[in-house]
Amino acid sequence: MQQRGDIAVDRVQLRVTNTSPVATTLTAASFSSPVLDGPAEWDATRPTTLAAGRTVDLPVFLPAIRCTDASGVPEATVTADGATTTVTLSDDLDFMHRASATACDRAELASVVRVTATGAAVGPDGSITLRLAVEPSQSGEGTAELVALRGTVLLRFAAGAAAPLGVSVSARDAPSVVEVAVVPQRCDAHAIAEDKVGTLFDLVARVDGREIVVPLERSKDVADALLVLTAQVCGLTPAP
Repeated sequence: MQQRGDIAVDRVQLRVTNTSPVATTLTAASFSSPVLDGPAEWDATRPTTLAAGRTVDLPVFLPAIRCTDASGVPEATVTADGATTTVTLSDDLDFMHRASATACDRAELASVVRVTATGAAVGPDGSITLRLAVEPSQSGEGTAELVALRGTVLLRFAAGAAAPLGVSVSARDAPSVVEVAVVPQRCDAHAIAEDKVGTLFDLVARVDGREIVVPLERSKDVADALLVLTAQVCGLTPAP
């Protein structure tokens, strides 16, 4: 499973339930899947004791995710009380398939253009200007249309829930910059301080006519700057 706080850091939770009648101590856990470039391992800084009938979520950072049609069943390997067991991994939310599909969409868009949020600043009208670097791949003959950016639980666009972009790009075009205006969707201090996904915008694009939706690339520095500027625009902190 994946919690809101896991999304931005490429992490999931490996949920383990002790179905035995006695307590057990977990010392290692990992899982593998055809869509993962290697095993995903729980960083066990210390053993975890699990009482009978209890469940624990183990945080696991993901390796690179592959774009693949492989249909192999994911497996989990758990070491408890010195014994190692490998079992079929349940994926009721179909996370693996969706993650691989997103990797395919990212690769398809990247074959034409890479779009990255590179910075933000408060504009003269009090909105936040988000800068997007549009960097064509300079290889191939593909085309893409950058259709829109979708807002988040924290930030919406001055133009509405989504910001229309309407930018057509060919793989061999020159790099360019697109700016969009965003405004806070909510201004309560705890929403900004405890934000998990409020700076994760979805980019809607069409690549050679097929519509795809991928997360907009952005660094932690850009995410942090957006939160600082949101607090400033909301009047929670003074302007520098």
